Amino acid sequence: MVLESYDPKRGAWLRRSRHHNPLSRDHSEFFEEETEFRLVFEASQSQPDYAKLFLATGGAINTAAGAAGTDFAVTSSTAAIVATLHSSDCKRVTLSLPAESFTLEAGLVKIDNRAKLNMSSQRVGAAINGTLVDTHAGAGSVYLANLLRDRDCHTQIPCVYGTLASHTCTVGISNMRVVDKSGEEIDVEFTENKERDTLLKKAEELVDEWAHKSWDMRQNVVYELSPALTKSVAKVPVGVNDKGYDLVHNVIDQEYPFSVQSLNSLFEHAMGMELEYDPSEMKQMLAATAVPGMKAAVWAQTVAAACSTAACFLVAYRADGRTVMGAAGSLFTATESWLRTAMRTPFESNDCDGSALLVVAMLQAAVDATDEELSEYPYVRAIKNAVFPYYTYGIAVVAATSAEASAGGGEGDKVAGHALALMIPTIGFMAGMDRAATGGTVGGRKLSTDPSALREARYKAVFPEEVLAKLPEAEASKLRSGNVGDWEQAMRLQAYAIEGTTPASPIVYLSDAGKRAHYAKQAENDMKAFGAAAPNVGRSMKILHVGGRHDADPHRFYHDFVEISLHASHPFYTNAGVRALGAGASQYIFARPAAGASITTAGMTPRQLSEDDYVLVPLHTVDETKGQVLDYAASISKADVIPPRAGPTTLSASQSRDVRRSIAALKQLDAGLSKDETPGHCVAYIFAYSSLVNNPLAIEHFCARVSKVAVAGLIDFRIVEGLAVHPGEGGEQAGHFAVANVVVRV
Repeated sequence: MVLESYDPKRGAWLRRSRHHNPLSRDHSEFFEEETEFRLVFEASQSQPDYAKLFLATGGAINTAAGAAGTDFAVTSSTAAIVATLHSSDCKRVTLSLPAESFTLEAGLVKIDNRAKLNMSSQRVGAAINGTLVDTHAGAGSVYLANLLRDRDCHTQIPCVYGTLASHTCTVGISNMRVVDKSGEEIDVEFTENKERDTLLKKAEELVDEWAHKSWDMRQNVVYELSPALTKSVAKVPVGVNDKGYDLVHNVIDQEYPFSVQSLNSLFEHAMGMELEYDPSEMKQMLAATAVPGMKAAVWAQTVAAACSTAACFLVAYRADGRTVMGAAGSLFTATESWLRTAMRTPFESNDCDGSALLVVAMLQAAVDATDEELSEYPYVRAIKNAVFPYYTYGIAVVAATSAEASAGGGEGDKVAGHALALMIPTIGFMAGMDRAATGGTVGGRKLSTDPSALREARYKAVFPEEVLAKLPEAEASKLRSGNVGDWEQAMRLQAYAIEGTTPASPIVYLSDAGKRAHYAKQAENDMKAFGAAAPNVGRSMKILHVGGRHDADPHRFYHDFVEISLHASHPFYTNAGVRALGAGASQYIFARPAAGASITTAGMTPRQLSEDDYVLVPLHTVDETKGQVLDYAASISKADVIPPRAGPTTLSASQSRDVRRSIAALKQLDAGLSKDETPGHCVAYIFAYSSLVNNPLAIEHFCARVSKVAVAGLIDFRIVEGLAVHPGEGGEQAGHFAVANVVVRV
């Protein structure tokens, strides 16, 4: 069975960068889809005045919220537009109809009856550090047929947050019509596709099966400290068969929200920070990662550390949930989100799942980059060649010692659910799967009836000939032989955990006791230095893999890794040979090796991850028939995911002023710091872009705090190209990136 499916144009960010035209008549943005038809309507929005309520009654910082923009897109759009809506007046909104959403016959526009108007509302809120940020408030979707069949109707569309059924706001839509480029209204007709509808109904049943069988699996393989710590499906605005749920690997299939130019520039600075901006080190790294292979893979730690820095630069931490009105004032309702939609702006906040999804999107953007992109952007090339094909990466569900890592973690054996991006050497990942499949049973059932055939199928899936042909011949020959169990180079590759709630080292465990003692002392001095300058808005660079309560597993933040979910395109899930054995899987449980064949205990410590002392049990598996139906449904549901906005973000006049003020304060601090070699302990801070843009007072406070305790220091200033621009003609680059290196006596 071969299914046709919607395939969004690769490199959609190129189109978004090319077309970004302001419409002065309604102050919204217009993105040209290069078709001759437009969807035009008037919109208003109603929501409680949370800002007024908070200012009048006060409350916890996470309840502060103000109105922000609302994004709109049509099914299959390659960019969203944003408009600021109010309840007291209507604003005209214009979207270009994407070519995939209609056909033209005899002057009649025929639109798919599943085509929708999708929307996402934002609010201005407060991150955990008090900085103003853009934050997701809710999302909604409505069939175009419901809006276009009756021109005189006025429709109220609710936006809801995740699993919360209550309305965040309602968007009013009136007078919707389809027009050509001259503004003339065009007649439309809606079409249906019964074969597609039948397949999507089947896919809905398969998603339900996935959810229930995954839960049943976790009833047999239990993580005792938190038995419900699992994630197999996610609540989304549309989802498979428009039922509001999607598989986690489809949520992970998320587009990096900015241009490849910005990705390259961001990693130039983040990797440069790891290498102390040493030109010779940078040159060595770029040379080693110019082509794929083991020489490139040994730089994976630098890439992983840079990913943590990049995520913390773009995303300020804020717990999932939204502000609601209570009898005594503003309240905050917490609930998990796992947003399917990519971030809207570079000064956004999110929980750990949001920063983890961003990291995987960055890695995937590099791995999927075209040859032309890789040739033009050396740091994107460095990312790809360092992780592919020798690393498997995904989102890990983790039991952590606290909800987020900015304070370095908690104490004791009470755990909190956490998410992060995890990179594991592919050969080690396969060994973990093979250990489970070879004789392993769950609930009395074998995990594989033919472990040898499954091992071979998985091996060929990740190391096919087209991949081997790009590797150095000695490595390709070694991989073709299949005898990699004693390959010393491969065995030296380590797993890395990419923390998104604080910039941190990605190391999970050091086997050398002397090194552990050294870094434990360094981490202790770090905390003393950070404490001397606290409180401040800087995001301090931390060492988390030492200093915990347990000598055997000294990580301060990660207690256990419980599950890992891979990208929807990963060969372990998509490969036909693997699916032919009924073993296509995108989600795996980290489990403890058992003396007997029965696998009953989920969870693996950082040390066990580092020492390959674990097994990987598929959470759920599919064969070729089910896999193709789910692939097809995923491609359909992806068309209703609101894409990123077009082009670089244009700062408001106040943001433009404030980011200049922030940088001026940091430059003044830098000028006042001694550059002479001085005894003391050196620590580093970066700054969330939201802090630089929206909170200059906090930056000035940081400068005041540091100037009182620092005996020396240096601040590096860089610009992330293509991320944000100042308003006005010329579009002056505004993506400021700063690293403060501060020496403190401890």
